[in-house]
Amino acid sequence: MKKTIFAVIIILLVVIAGAVFYVFSNLDAIVKAAIEEFGSNAVKTSVQVEDVEIRLAEGAATISGLTVANPDGFSLPQAFSLGEILVDINLEKTHKELIAIDAVHIVAPQVFYEINAGRNGSLNILKDNLGMGAGASSGASAGSEPAAGAAGDPVRLDIARFEFKDATLHARVVPLKDKTYDLKLPALVLTDLNGTPGQISRQVLDRLIDHAKKEIQKQGLDRELAEIKAKAQQRIDEEKAKLEQQADERVEEEKQKAEDKLKNLLGR
Repeated sequence: MKKTIFAVIIILLVVIAGAVFYVFSNLDAIVKAAIEEFGSNAVKTSVQVEDVEIRLAEGAATISGLTVANPDGFSLPQAFSLGEILVDINLEKTHKELIAIDAVHIVAPQVFYEINAGRNGSLNILKDNLGMGAGASSGASAGSEPAAGAAGDPVRLDIARFEFKDATLHARVVPLKDKTYDLKLPALVLTDLNGTPGQISRQVLDRLIDHAKKEIQKQGLDRELAEIKAKAQQRIDEEKAKLEQQADERVEEEKQKAEDKLKNLLGR
């Protein structure tokens, strides 16, 4: 009997060890699949990730090639292309219901912001979609965010510092004669972010949209001023050329008069 119990215990330990080994050996793939599944459900469009590398001993993670497709109704294929995301995890503070992160660094991201003919912004639509699944307080469905805890509440994040730097904005504004802009965004640094992934994503998108609009307005104003200056300079150049032509004609006319007068004098 004792041998049988001992054998069962050994088998259970082997099974548990095998399960733990499987999880840890496939952790990168599991996290990648989770990001794509929950991300796509949250923003109601396709989220793809090229690679995930989790280094638990270092408390670090790298997410490479994350892209978010634009919602329907927009011509640009993507909303975001985030080349590399570096995450510093605080293992001491992290537990079942909370993931504590010291820093998130997003390196040289590409942002594609389109305002269509209906004056709807692509990033605004993504933000609204996130609002549909921003947690229990907003009446979200249970499957919209990663769940944690016995009650199935969404896992919460505590991010000490979030950096979105060296970003390039590619914007298309259809109502403004379909103008396009390619410009650099100012660094976006946020601190002490706390909430569900959806709630934090909405906070970040709010600030990012505000950044994008300000830069588009600034460049749009600069562009309009440049066009005004160019037109004014063109008018000046045209008037200058006209005056120079008139002056040349007047000089030629006076010269001819002088020659004729001289001929008359010499002819006498």
